[in-house]
Amino acid sequence: MGQVELEERLFGLIGYMVTSGRNLLDETPLYGPFRLVDAASRLILLLEDEEIISSRLSTIRERIDAGKYSVMTSPGEFRTFLDSLVDALVDHMNPGKGKEVIRGKRIGKNKTNTGVNLGGE
Repeated sequence: MGQVELEERLFGLIGYMVTSGRNLLDETPLYGPFRLVDAASRLILLLEDEEIISSRLSTIRERIDAGKYSVMTSPGEFRTFLDSLVDALVDHMNPGKGKEVIRGKRIGKNKTNTGVNLGGE
């Protein structure tokens, strides 16, 4: 994806997030959490399309996409989905989970591909 297309997609995502923020003032309260996890899924997909590959993020996106629409049928089921999603995120934050692959390069635990230390090392 070229720079212009990437900027357009990022602008679209930011537009979605900003307009969602405004719309939430007048929408059903359950739409807030839905829009947040939907935006997270969209961001992960954008990264994947840019070949910024993370098995942890892909797993989270798949979980989001599998459960986010439960908001339409059952608030209790949606709450359970969100709780399980938080648990999965915490599990994947464990630095002992191994190394991530980003743009074909392995990076050490707790470091980004820019070398920024994320703690623990």
